[in-house]
Amino acid sequence: MQENKRPMKIPSDRIIEVQGVQHYVARSASSGARGVLLLPHNQGIDEFVRGFADRLASRGFTTLAWNPYPGLPLGEPFSDRPPRPNDDATMRTLSACLDTLETTLGVSATAVVGFCMGGRFALLFGSQEPRARAVVACYPSLPARLSPGQDIEPLPCAAGITCPVQLHYPGKDQVTARPVFQALQALLQGRASDTSVLYYPDAEHGFMHVPSPANDIATRNALPQIDSFLETYLADG
Repeated sequence: MQENKRPMKIPSDRIIEVQGVQHYVARSASSGARGVLLLPHNQGIDEFVRGFADRLASRGFTTLAWNPYPGLPLGEPFSDRPPRPNDDATMRTLSACLDTLETTLGVSATAVVGFCMGGRFALLFGSQEPRARAVVACYPSLPARLSPGQDIEPLPCAAGITCPVQLHYPGKDQVTARPVFQALQALLQGRASDTSVLYYPDAEHGFMHVPSPANDIATRNALPQIDSFLETYLADG
């Protein structure tokens, strides 16, 4: 993973507080009520996440990017990652973020999009939050064993997601092993809801924010797929 090395100067109109914690917000200029709860990779609210949120907003989706490290000023760079957020506490925080999307930002139809660490949380939250209209999990980090702070098994949760799911998996993922991906794919496709699985054989874990020729190609393929998925399942927002 790339380190978040440069401090970010975040305008005040891109900051929103939820339960006393600052998160990043990108408001859509359109009059629609479609929204995205964006769950970052392990570098938190870095330039990639901010840019992705802005990109979604430009396409008509008001986006709230969850800040997984409330002990640091929003966007502050770090070399040593802070402790991973606890699963149960994160689920409560994400519910509060979704409340804010609805009550403060006027969103009535929300999707959950996550990368890496956030991809795992997207699967967990999607199984617990009936308000989620769709879930997009990009290279979710699913090691064979739970890490400290992780107390919810993601695969059983994935089987319980009732909304449509889109999964992006790189063939050279060094975090989520192929058997885990295959088990996840089978569980998702065994549900009664729509499932889209995108496979990029030459890409690596984190391909959307780790540049390389193969990763860049995968990213160019993935972005329109995400756009189309959100347009389809948030169409009536």
